[in-house]
Amino acid sequence: MTWNYRVIEDKEIFRIHEVYYNDAGDITAISEDPIVPEGETLEELKDDLEYYFAALKSPELKKEEIKFASLKEDE
Repeated sequence: MTWNYRVIEDKEIFRIHEVYYNDAGDITAISEDPIVPEGETLEELKDDLEYYFAALKSPELKKEEIKFASLKEDE
């Protein structure tokens, strides 16, 4: 399983969520609430913000169009 941050549009509002994928690269789950940047050190906060910038480079997802796949490919 892998994850990344993605921009998700929900009711015309754009927010960043964690998105989880199975081994086939299909979405299996998203975080219920948007993610806020954080870190235990300033360096960790900077690193976390880099994930946000990467999310802005990926196409946004529309929450109502997300099709959730099984965690395992064969289910």
